[in-house]
Amino acid sequence: MMKSISLTNIFIYLFSCLTLIISFNLNLDGSYSPFSGDFEDTWNYVEKLKESFLADPYPYTVHYPLHYYILSRLDLIFNNPTTVRLFFCFVSMVVPYLFYIALKQRYNTENTNILFIICLCIFFIPAFRYSSTWANDRITTDIFILIGSYLFFKNENSNHKDDKYLYGCFLCFALACYSRQFYAVYYALFLIYVLKNKSFKSFLKLSIYSLVLSLPGFYILYKFPYFFGGLKYSGNIFNTLLGNVSSLFVYTLPLFLINIFFNNKNNIFDIKKIIIYFVISLVIFFISYLNHDLSIMGSNGGVFFILSKKIFGNYLVFYCIFIINLTLILLIFDNYKDKFIIFSFVFIFCSIIVTQSLFEPLIFLYFFIFSDSKFKNVFIKNGRAAYLLFGYYILYYFVAQLDVLHKVSF
Repeated sequence: MMKSISLTNIFIYLFSCLTLIISFNLNLDGSYSPFSGDFEDTWNYVEKLKESFLADPYPYTVHYPLHYYILSRLDLIFNNPTTVRLFFCFVSMVVPYLFYIALKQRYNTENTNILFIICLCIFFIPAFRYSSTWANDRITTDIFILIGSYLFFKNENSNHKDDKYLYGCFLCFALACYSRQFYAVYYALFLIYVLKNKSFKSFLKLSIYSLVLSLPGFYILYKFPYFFGGLKYSGNIFNTLLGNVSSLFVYTLPLFLINIFFNNKNNIFDIKKIIIYFVISLVIFFISYLNHDLSIMGSNGGVFFILSKKIFGNYLVFYCIFIINLTLILLIFDNYKDKFIIFSFVFIFCSIIVTQSLFEPLIFLYFFIFSDSKFKNVFIKNGRAAYLLFGYYILYYFVAQLDVLHKVSF
């Protein structure tokens, strides 16, 4: 029988909820106020959606309208943007719990307290906190993704052969895409799974079902091409690769270090494999270095691009972190399916401005829910490793909130 959640972890959960309320009251935001700015910019679109779901998004947002439509319905009830934000702040407190029940379906473990503390890490991922404060569409997409993930593993654990839970799963991910369209990457993951593990008949039925779910999206894109054309692409795929891979170092570093501390299995740290991945990373770096363009890097380089320039006056640290982290990504996500998904996320964020927050909590959720990485086993089985990861994200949040990076002068 699975153990119940400890009083200590329940207290941590309630305390974390309280900190969200404090963040709301203080109107906390990231560097240069991106979340509050986005809320103010898109509220005009929310007002227009009160009149029609097919209101023109130009020039307010390039994201699909479902989240903003939900905000418009809430504002019809509350008639106050601040109250709508507060309501969404309370709704966001459910996200870690939804993550928890999805993980319980995913893993057969007796110690649910470990899973619970992993889920509490979300409270201290900066973009999640700022999204909670400013009713950002990340909250809506996370809710649909986590419910869809729960239904997916519910289907896996069910004795029924009709795959009824998969239809609910696909619906939830379609709804996530109607708030943030780049989550369509997940569709590839599920369709590949169905193709490999189900009959061709099931694959065909679910593919047709997915096509039907996507038809409103194609119509919206046809009617408002700004949802695609409004994106400002970097114009250089190597800029995207260098910047996004380096940005992911924030998330791969604790996974690697905590495994070093707690994991004694030699197959995790295969020296031969590490050397091979390092050589591959060097080759990819040299190709990228010869073809990237610093003059149009803009905000596409990520946090370490800015850090390297501000503190050291050059990009050597940025380049080194790219090589190191590409090696870590290849090592941690050793499965080909995982590599496909992770690099899909890397390249789908290819605009001229790619902030650190775009990957939050996307990479964290994928790692624990869907990846086959051996590096997550230590967190599932070892409570001390899970608490250390929790501590890392608390530290990460406070560093982000201090805004040290943008206060460093040249």
